[in-house]
Parts: sequence; structure tokens; C-alpha cells
Amino acid sequence: MFYNARFLAADLQKADPDRFLLSLFAPADKRTAVQALFLVNHEIAKTRSVVSDTRLGQIRLQWWRDRISEIYAGKDGGQIPVLSILAPVIHEKGLPQDLFDQLTYAREFDLEDVPPASIDGLKKYAAFTTAPLNALALKILGENADEDEIGGISTNFGVYESLRAVPHMLSQGRVMLPDDLLRVKNLSAQKILDFNHKKEIVEIIGSISNAISPYRNPKTRFLKLQERMAWIYLNRLKKNNFDLFLPKMQINPAFLELRLALVH
Repeated sequence: MFYNARFLAADLQKADPDRFLLSLFAPADKRTAVQALFLVNHEIAKTRSVVSDTRLGQIRLQWWRDRISEIYAGKDGGQIPVLSILAPVIHEKGLPQDLFDQLTYAREFDLEDVPPASIDGLKKYAAFTTAPLNALALKILGENADEDEIGGISTNFGVYESLRAVPHMLSQGRVMLPDDLLRVKNLSAQKILDFNHKKEIVEIIGSISNAISPYRNPKTRFLKLQERMAWIYLNRLKKNNFDLFLPKMQINPAFLELRLALVH
């Protein structure tokens, strides 16, 4: 089957609905490139979910590093459909290889299954896993932003993603809630997995949400859209007393696409 832009978009919509929605606001001539980038990121990010131990995860991440390195050595992505679409973009836009390397190395933290030590640790994790991707997307889009702006909005969006993923991660036997907040509740990652501590988890989510950096108004539309998406969700979370276990918290807020379309 020939892998074209339509299949790529469908795969991204299924894999990463938030970034798929963000990609729809990219100019038509750059949309497929952005979607390819986001889908590669998803393949890298899901490593922990598809391997049974740390060693296999490291092998998988190295495999992605090697395939991306081959593109920088002049290859065309070979038989990997999403890389075959991304390869010419890498060369045309001069995308820095070290940003792709940062994406893969950041995901090695996932393989350790160790919660961040604090809210600051969670914020750093959010930045490490999101800022390189945003920097690459901005280069594809031809938009410029300084590192502080990219880092701040990437942190907010990454924390939002982490919060939204809590129920799913718990179902997988994983905990990414800050260890110091767990200890305040006399909890540990293992206690949360072994027993029902929904009330305490919701309170911790509230503490994390309240510690997120203030809303920013960046110059680039891509970062504006990302910041707006995160805050729409976080404001809804606050209105629902931070109970992300409510079924409606696992679906998009009403009229999300329209609310993003109003961003200028």
C-alpha cells in the first residue's frame, strides 16, 4: 500500500489527537511535514509502552537514532513510510540532528519507571520531551521563537500531557506523579498501584495544576495554539475540581477546534 499524506494524517489522528489537531492549523504546504514529525515523535515516545524491559527499550530508541542518522548521512528513509516523508524535509529545512537525538534520549527516562522527585522534576521532564519537538516544528513552519519562549510553553504543554495521561498510565502500572507530593500524602508509587487512592491523586493533580507557569502570549501562532490548548484543558480540569477520572476529562473540551481557530 502506498503511504501518502492521507494515511499519514489518519495515523497521527489515531496516535496523537492533540498534535493532529494542532497540525491542522499549519499552512497546507507544510502540514504533511509537521504531521510526519509528530508521528515520528509518537513512535519514539511510545517506546516504554511497547517493550517489556529497559534493555529492549534502549534497543528500540537506538534503532530510531540509527535510522534518523542514516537520513543525515544521505539516505531517504528507506522502507519506513513516515521517515520517507520526513527525510526530504530534514534536508530542505536543515533540521538539526541533535534535536532528534534529544527526543530519543529524553525518553530513556521513561524506561526507568521512576516518578519525578518533585514538581520541578516533572516540569524538567515535560520540557525535555516537548521542547526539542517544538523547536523542530517551528523550523518546518518557518516561525522564530527564542529558547525561553519555546521552553516555557513546552513545559506547560508537557505537564498538561502528563496530567491527562495519569489514568492511562495507572492502568499500565506506571506512576509519574512527583515523589515529594506522594510522600506528603504518605503514599508511594507502589501504594497507588496496589490500592485505591483516587482522592489523594486528585489532590496531587490540583497541586501540580496550580504550579504551572502563568499563561504566556508568544509571538508565533504555533506556540499560541499549543499554549491555548493546554490552558483550555487545565481550566476545565480546575472547574471539575481536578478530578481527571471523570469520563468527560478524557475527551476533548466542547468546540475545541473552533476555540483554537479563534487564536491569532
